Amino acid sequence: MVLHVGDVLPEVEAPKMDRLRLAYMAVSMRDPNLVHMEDDYAARSGLPGVIAHGTFVVSYAGAAVSRVVGVDAIKRLKVDVTGPVFLGDVLRTRAEVVDVEPAADGELLRLDLTVNRDDGQTVGRGEAVVVQRSR
Repeated sequence: MVLHVGDVLPEVEAPKMDRLRLAYMAVSMRDPNLVHMEDDYAARSGLPGVIAHGTFVVSYAGAAVSRVVGVDAIKRLKVDVTGPVFLGDVLRTRAEVVDVEPAADGELLRLDLTVNRDDGQTVGRGEAVVVQRSR
């Protein structure tokens, strides 16, 4: 698939956030922060309930890109987490090609990335730079 400015990559829709996903992430990231596991602790921190790790937002943004261009084509991935993800939320990605520059081995594409909750709130913004090899 050859990408051009204005192309939008297929959306990635994450499964509904649940406690099991949070537990798996806490173990895999070695992140024992109770704000991800205990509602009472999250409430004392001013939140309505536990929040998901920001890694979920970043990883789904990366998946939107890598599923189309492949992991090896990604030269840079930068995603800022801009809002919380709660239990029951479904994340959706948007990745749009916004710039193309010539490169030694093809083209460098810059993509704008957004990750939104199912209520429409943006929880992640960033960009990816990928190489599109000459054919």
